[in-house]
Amino acid sequence: MSPQGLMQKIMEAGANVEVCAIYLPGANAGPEALISLYRTALDGGKSLCLCVSFSTSKESLPADAITRISRFRAMMINWLAGVFELGKTDGSIKAVLGTDAEAAAALPLLEGAQLAARAEENPAPYDAAVRLLLDRCA
Repeated sequence: MSPQGLMQKIMEAGANVEVCAIYLPGANAGPEALISLYRTALDGGKSLCLCVSFSTSKESLPADAITRISRFRAMMINWLAGVFELGKTDGSIKAVLGTDAEAAAALPLLEGAQLAARAEENPAPYDAAVRLLLDRCA
């Protein structure tokens, strides 16, 4: 299934933390699954995940789509907060200072990294941007 299809399936299934854990392989192991999903969606720097793409042109979207994007982002941040909490507790993520702050920073990091890679049509900027986070994961 494509990353876009996977994200759509998550939204259709209810866009909650439990659903995300079902559809993201390795979701209980750390943020690596999400980092990988966002990288796959790049298609070598030729594409973006739908949420990132739609977020760059919200003024042209219907209100329902904007609400769904906001709900998806909130769900992802909530899920990431749980991932960082688990990582802090079990030591699988190094140097977690605050789980909510980590989650609030991680999703925009992935989104911005996608935009940088797309602008250069090369996944290298994405890889460079997420390297510190990946290095913190055991």
